[in-house]
Amino acid sequence: MKKIASSLSIWLLFVLGFMVQMDHLMMVPLSSDIAKAIDMPLTESGLLVSIYPIAAAISAFFLAPFSDRFGRKRMLLFLGTGFALSCLGCAMASNLEQMYLFRILSGVFGGLVLPNALAFAGDEFDDNAKVRAISTLTLAFPVASVMGVPIGAWLGDLYSWRLPFYALAALSLLCVAGLTSMQVSSGTKEHSIGRQYIQLLALWRNRRIQVVFAIQFFMLIGLFGFVPNLSVFLVSNFDMSTTAIGLCYMQGGVGAILGNVLARQLMQREFGVSLITAGSIIMALSLLGVTLEVFSAPFIGLSFAITMFGGSMRFPALQMILTDLVSTDLRGRLLAMSMIVSNLTMGLGGVWSLPLLEFEGERLVGMELIGLITFVSLCFVPPLVMVLQRIHK
Repeated sequence: MKKIASSLSIWLLFVLGFMVQMDHLMMVPLSSDIAKAIDMPLTESGLLVSIYPIAAAISAFFLAPFSDRFGRKRMLLFLGTGFALSCLGCAMASNLEQMYLFRILSGVFGGLVLPNALAFAGDEFDDNAKVRAISTLTLAFPVASVMGVPIGAWLGDLYSWRLPFYALAALSLLCVAGLTSMQVSSGTKEHSIGRQYIQLLALWRNRRIQVVFAIQFFMLIGLFGFVPNLSVFLVSNFDMSTTAIGLCYMQGGVGAILGNVLARQLMQREFGVSLITAGSIIMALSLLGVTLEVFSAPFIGLSFAITMFGGSMRFPALQMILTDLVSTDLRGRLLAMSMIVSNLTMGLGGVWSLPLLEFEGERLVGMELIGLITFVSLCFVPPLVMVLQRIHK
């Protein structure tokens, strides 16, 4: 009975994770429309995407110990409710300041949902069951790309950019209601919150954790110089509509699902860090082609599929490594620390790329340089994977 309840909880967490990922991803095609509605310069619209991970990173630092202290259930109910209300705020925002506020709150609450869900999976399952649970949760990203982003973009084009946020708020609250019956570990009372903060910071002393975080940094720093500016790039240089961008994400999501399924099968056959290397190389080559405009408009969707196929191969393996690095009583904090690293990196990506962009007439220039930087940063991943393998031995 407990096994069935835990499996049901994984699927509820997958749905909530889907909502969180959809909220973040659909800002890419909607950012141009939102910027116009709230009188924001188009070249700065990428900030609507990059502000989310920065907020998530700050939130992860302050809230990380509470998952290990009070248990996964309390944290997930708190985070899910806050995320739903933040989506409602985004839907109702009428100016730039309000939109920034509610995008920050979306990051504060939504950004920590997946680390807590992954910590729950690491606590409740072992061996192949853990692989299946973790790969199911990480599948939220590609499924959101296939279904969530195109639907959000289509609703935005057909009715208003506000409607997808109203829908996310309502569906997220339904998920939270379902999670009230989930069975999870109750947390530890052995250490005070202050002591748990000290243990959180002490994780940085572990050599393997340092290398894993370095891998995360180079996996994301270039990529998220590209992603926040994608909408303006495709609208300006390829004359794409919001719906067309959403369809590109749908094709990318299909590639991501295939990559996730392949990763699950290979991980059950004891492939691990090699998936991170292979996925990063595929992604580096594809993104370079997109930003150099090697692909014409009809093939942008195919390039998305290749890019996200490579990207989704990497994350189940990375999350599996993270859940195995520490004991259960530290797992929530380690995964939160991982979220801090990844989200600060994503936010920094949106910042470093901004000065490189400008308009020449109606055409956006600078993306080719961003693509080259992205390619170089991803080339650092394979050597770091080799370092991690040597430390592990």
